[in-house]
Amino acid sequence: MAKKFKDLAAPLYADPESRAQIERDKREMEAEIFACKLVDLRQELGVSQTDLAERLGISQAGVSKLERSTNPKLSTMRKLTEALGGTLHIQVRVGDRSIELGTDVNE
Repeated sequence: MAKKFKDLAAPLYADPESRAQIERDKREMEAEIFACKLVDLRQELGVSQTDLAERLGISQAGVSKLERSTNPKLSTMRKLTEALGGTLHIQVRVGDRSIELGTDVNE
């Protein structure tokens, strides 16, 4: 009979070191997904890296580096979002509470 995944993974989650590594890997993968979503958005908007670089006043290589970054600064994200014609908003969730922190300078 086949074992369930949760039974196979249980020893990993029981070990504090393994659990910590799983959490680090999870955060890293989430950051990479976030970076890919930014690239997808830029492409959907029909904006090339060169065009975005001009809007930001940086080189195309700089845009490429930003898009590969897994931990960009909030100020960088705001500039990038504005250069694409949008506004950046952050939402904090704690339990069943949700608070939106607008980062639009005009709010």
